[in-house]
Formats: sequence, structure tokens, C-alpha cells
Amino acid sequence: MTKKIDVTQLRKGMFICGTDRKWIDIPFFRKKFLITSDKQISTLQEYCEFVYIDTEKGEDVSPAIIEQHNDDTFVDHDSFKQIHEDTSYRKNYEDSQTILSEVLNDVRLGRCVDNPKVRGVVQELIVNIVKDSQTMIGLIQSKDKNDTLARKSVNVCILALAFGKHIGIPKDKMYELGLGALLHDIGMVQVPSRILLKKQPLTPAERAIMEKHTEYGLAILAKTQEIPVNVLKIVHSHHERMDGKGYPQKLQSKEIGLLVRMVTIVSVYEALTRERFYTETLSPVAALKYLYTSGKAIFDAPLVEKFIQALGIYPSGCVVVLNSGEIGVVVNVNPQDRLRPTLRIVTNAQKQLLAQESVLELADRTTKDIEIIKTLAMDDPIIELLMTLHEQAKDGANGSVKL
Repeated sequence: MTKKIDVTQLRKGMFICGTDRKWIDIPFFRKKFLITSDKQISTLQEYCEFVYIDTEKGEDVSPAIIEQHNDDTFVDHDSFKQIHEDTSYRKNYEDSQTILSEVLNDVRLGRCVDNPKVRGVVQELIVNIVKDSQTMIGLIQSKDKNDTLARKSVNVCILALAFGKHIGIPKDKMYELGLGALLHDIGMVQVPSRILLKKQPLTPAERAIMEKHTEYGLAILAKTQEIPVNVLKIVHSHHERMDGKGYPQKLQSKEIGLLVRMVTIVSVYEALTRERFYTETLSPVAALKYLYTSGKAIFDAPLVEKFIQALGIYPSGCVVVLNSGEIGVVVNVNPQDRLRPTLRIVTNAQKQLLAQESVLELADRTTKDIEIIKTLAMDDPIIELLMTLHEQAKDGANGSVKL
């Protein structure tokens, strides 16, 4: 349970999961950590006015303190709002999958798409995306081997809506984008399970059947009233490619509408990053790198750049490991190449904390051979140790400790 508290209420044993400051503005190596010393408390009180604690991972504010109402303590009603919103986002995500599963099951039985149901799913997702797209995107990153069509479709819908919000498409087009993304693979309900669940590469004949799902989807929606034309285009054309080598119509660049191109990008990203039993899962960074380096032959390159912006790849404060072995913290995003940000290098190749940190511009020609190979989760033990070493260095501790 997340709770917002004043820094005067901090005590040892609390688990910090956020602050009112950007991470790079305070002297800690990670955003989330367990308070184990008075030094950590005094540092937080020096730099912050309030913080967020996770009461399931650490101590809560003392009930006795909460009940007092003097100048030193307070009851923060915003924390209850935060908890409610976090719960409502996840409920919206899970309910959307449940409703769509019911709709897809009906379609498998030969019934029409329940338009009011799918429209309601999209409208609710739009509301939450507008409120907090990053929280909604975070929900789809959760590990889940339950590789259902409903989950995949809701994920694509969330990504597409976040994308649409970022580039500022009109409200009516936002709805069409969301509905098209939600239903983009509805034709898969008519593809035989033996093909959908096959772990080996598909034969040419099986591939031909699989590719028919765009035609199947168009036929299914043709029986449903009040489906916008742009939604039909998304369902029919999301496998088209900019160079004309896609399917089913081999459309080229300008023949492919904006909303279709957007769903093409997000559906490929979602497939690459989703846990699937038959193939390797890529990290979000690796998937975006694939989109970014595929060139304009497959995807709309300017749109790929905007999608990367929408996801906030390598945001400030992100901890990364380089192919040189060094560890750095992202301090600035490079608008020209968001896969190569500016870093503050905090360890050498042997994972020893540097006495003097340095700045590395990955976009510089002299650093073209240096690459980010992975990001570190904020609960990674390496970050915890780095933070400890950093505090020791500030206190004048001697000696070099290797990670």
C-alpha cells in the first residue's frame, strides 16, 4: 500500500518508493529503498518535503502519530486518493480483459461483436490514459505467461492510446484508434488453434492461413453496426508495410493511414515484449531498438521516434549498464537519438565506485562503440550497494569496494 507522508514522519524501517524530487536531484542511487540509518532520514529531510512509502515492504507511520493533529504531524488524505487510483487503474486493466474475453467467446460462437461492451472498454481506458498513461503502460509490463488474445489486445489498445495522447490526436480519432487497436486481431478467433499454439516455425501453408486473420477480422466487423471506417482499416491493414511488402493488399507508405501505421508499430512492440511460450521475450529497450533500426522500409520512421518519446525510453534517473562494464545514470535524453542518452558514469568497468564521476555523451561520435546493454531495476541489489558506497564516500569512508 502506497502512502504519502511528510518527511518529519520518517523513521527507520520505512520503505521509500518515491519522493517529490527527481531522482537525479537528490543524492541517492535509487528511487526505492529501505531506510536503515539516521543519515538517510536526514538527507531526505534536507532535500524533500514529502515522500511515498510502501507499507507492505516496510514500516507504516505510527497510528499514534496519525491521530495527532498538531504542527508537526498531519493526516494526508491525498494518500488515500493515490491508493484508490492505483487500485482503479489495475481494476480497469483486468476488467477490460474480462469483458473482451466474453466478446471474443461470443464471436467464436458466430455472434456479432457486442458494440456497447467494446465501446465501454475503450472509453474507460481513454479516461485512465488521459489521467496517467505511464501507470497504465506499467501495468502491461507485468510478467504473465497467460498469452491470451484478450490480454494482448488490451495491451495494444493501451499502448496505442498512450501513443495517441502523446502526439495529440483529436478526441474522436482517439476513440477510433483505441477501438481499432482493441479489435485489430479479432480475426484470430477463426485461425485454428493448432496453428496459433504451434511452437515450431509455421509452414508456408500455415502461414497463409495465419495471414488470413485480417480478412477474417474485416468480415466479422462487417456484421457489426456502427463500426467506424478507420477501425475497419486498422483491422484489415495493420500488417501492411511501408515498402509495400506487407499483407493483405501490399499497400505502400501514403496508402496506409496514420492510425493504421500507429497500430502497426505498437502491435509489433507489444508482441516483442510480451511473454510468449514459443519465443524469446525482448526487453522494452531491445524491442524499441528493433523498431528504430528496422528503417523506413517496414515502419513509419518519424512515428517510431514519437512512439519512443511516448514510452519515455531511458528517462532521467534510469540506471544502465554499458558494454564496457561501467554503470551510469541517465541525466539527459538526446532528442535526436533517444537510444543514446547522456550518462553520469558512477562506476568503472570493475564495478568500483568512482571517486570522481564523469559525464558520457553516447551520441558523440567518439563513443559510437559504447552501448547500453541493459537497465537495472530499482530494486536490484547492485543499486542498493552503490547507494551504500555512495553514503560511505560522503562520510569519508576509505577503501574501494568491488561489486
